[in-house]
Amino acid sequence: MGTDAYTATFRFTASLAGAPLTVVSKPGLEQAERVPDAAVLAAELIWPAPDERVLLLGCGHGALGVALARQLPHGRLTLSDPSLIALRMAALTLAANGVTQAQVSEQVSQLPAAAAAYDRVVLMVPQSRALGRRWLVEAHALLRPGGVLNVAGANVLGVQPLIGDAAQLFGAAHTLGYGRGCRVAEACRVDPHGAAAPPWASAPGIAPGSWHHLVADLPGGPLELLSLPGVFSYDRLDAGTAFLLQQLALQPGLRVLDAGCGYGPIGVAAARLGAAQVLMLDANLLAVAAARANLARLGLQAATAAPSDALEAAMGQRFDLVLSNPPFHSGKAVDTTVADACIAQARDLLVPEGRIILVASSFLPFERHMAAHFARVRIVAANRSFRVIEGRHL
Repeated sequence: MGTDAYTATFRFTASLAGAPLTVVSKPGLEQAERVPDAAVLAAELIWPAPDERVLLLGCGHGALGVALARQLPHGRLTLSDPSLIALRMAALTLAANGVTQAQVSEQVSQLPAAAAAYDRVVLMVPQSRALGRRWLVEAHALLRPGGVLNVAGANVLGVQPLIGDAAQLFGAAHTLGYGRGCRVAEACRVDPHGAAAPPWASAPGIAPGSWHHLVADLPGGPLELLSLPGVFSYDRLDAGTAFLLQQLALQPGLRVLDAGCGYGPIGVAAARLGAAQVLMLDANLLAVAAARANLARLGLQAATAAPSDALEAAMGQRFDLVLSNPPFHSGKAVDTTVADACIAQARDLLVPEGRIILVASSFLPFERHMAAHFARVRIVAANRSFRVIEGRHL
């Protein structure tokens, strides 16, 4: 897919709660071309009062947000999602449907500013149960006493275990309905002096304001890093990144771009090896928050982290080296759309003698993808699971 095709948005029409709406979406977004079944079911079963203050966690491209906002003529809806792409599409979807009583928030947490400020929190189950639990704990703190939590999601994503977690935290939860392989449940925030919170609610990375700590083997030795649930391989250094870092030998003074930085192990390693500049990009706002926390904690002033759809935040700059462990999944399906866009955009960001080096699972044909944009492509290293591949202009 070319850069223009990746960046272009498209529209489709859907019906939620018996009413038509327009959805704005784009490549790179999970379930970009349809409304998830869980959102359709949630729109049928969740009916806030007209004046409620509602938070939607995991808003996706915003279709459910439109359905909820239409029920809030005197209320207010806030849409939240870890994905920068989702938030941008949600804002466009709201505008396309003339919704004015809703806003999109790029904050990774509404706490502590919005504690007890919401009448209802609607939680769309994420792929990560740890992130789902973090959202549950935040929802409990964000709801006023007597406020309502709704949990909606697909069975294959673990909606039933997360409803069980909600019952532990809130004291009880009941199912509103199910169908399409999905389920919607409801819980109520009761007296805060009720039952004690379950032990998992205070775990690092799940408790609001906390971080998950891990030790990563980086060039130069092991290093403790911070991470958050919902970030790729948040609790360990993944094998692909580890293999790439084993091949990393940088000359000091290089300008480096870390594409899809996650919590930052590649960018941190490049900065510690003497890079003059490191720009770390990710579309996941939780990843960017963790990467920034690691840079600040380690005092790596030559490195910065920023949210970005593919490499757009780097446009207009030039780099000697692009490093990446690119994403190749959309949900559980193999999807190289974002990786292909990053490879194509990297071509225009590199100086003439610059290089792109990425690591990929051995079954993915990234050499062919890179050959469409770079004159010279070679395999730097390979093992049974991964290949490290280099592309050059010259």
